Amino acid sequence: MGGIGAPSGDNGRGGLVRLFGYQEQLSLDGRGRFRLPDHLVSVLRQELVRVRQSEAALNQAPVPERLAFYFVPGTRQQIFLYPPPNVRLAINSFEDPPPGIDPDVVRRARDYFYLRMRFVEADKQNRLMIPDGLKEHARIDDEVEQVSLVAHNNWLSLTRSELVEQRTVENLEAFEQAAPDLLNPAYPRTSRHSENSAHEEL
Repeated sequence: MGGIGAPSGDNGRGGLVRLFGYQEQLSLDGRGRFRLPDHLVSVLRQELVRVRQSEAALNQAPVPERLAFYFVPGTRQQIFLYPPPNVRLAINSFEDPPPGIDPDVVRRARDYFYLRMRFVEADKQNRLMIPDGLKEHARIDDEVEQVSLVAHNNWLSLTRSELVEQRTVENLEAFEQAAPDLLNPAYPRTSRHSENSAHEEL
């Protein structure tokens, strides 16, 4: 497991929990539960406090005593775990999908998403139980003893541990392909809006 934390700047997205630099294998018990490690719990609580403070004018409610997540079906046999302030990111994607996607496909995908979606609260030992429908989605059967939990900035993913190494290799290949355009400081990207504005000025 690497370090875990949240960016110091929020880019105007102070109302979202932010997590990065985290990947760990966790054991499942006989009931399909896994325990959130103490260091992850600590960072999650810090982030929830920051989010509450950023929304102080709108929401004075204290941070809940127990952590909770929206468990939703993810891609590629994954389960995505959204902290409550972040679940609107997933919901908005279905309610206001990008143009060009078949509306019937979006509708059926949305139906599946909401059918499997569950709100899961941790117990006093910070254990979370994977809902049966999502275990089926991620192909986590009774023979699976370990899962991997990975941070993706605005959500966590849960998947069978044997899939993680393959995904890491695939992600590295994609990073090597995209990184020169995304990260090269010598060639700052120009937004489409800026390009259009420049053309209009001409």
